[in-house]
Amino acid sequence: MRIDGLSLPLARSLLAALPKAVPSFALIEGETRPAQPMTAAPTCSMTSVQMLVTLAAAQDGVERRRRVAREASRGLDALDRLHDEMLAGAPSIERLREIADWAQSAEAPEDPALAKIFREIDLRVRVELAKYDVEI
Repeated sequence: MRIDGLSLPLARSLLAALPKAVPSFALIEGETRPAQPMTAAPTCSMTSVQMLVTLAAAQDGVERRRRVAREASRGLDALDRLHDEMLAGAPSIERLREIADWAQSAEAPEDPALAKIFREIDLRVRVELAKYDVEI
């Protein structure tokens, strides 16, 4: 089967995608002589162990960010519940304890951007606790 009208870059891309067992042919109109073998771009020669270690290191960073996000979300959720209770009247002792426990157990992340956000949440928690004379 012959397909005419393909642009040269598209034809080369399609030929490069063929399995290595299929010989590539020249893309000059009317010729079917074998072309120079196309070589792939040099790839990184990592062993499977190196790739696994690299993936594991990347996963640690992702998992660490997820843990920080969960912890920050827990603090924000506690603040939201406190706000809801304040609108309804006075907050419960359990809510104040929950927020105080969060402030004591929360650890600031190493990432500067995340640490800044975390500090802002922590400051808001401490301000709310100070309104009710709760010390951490």
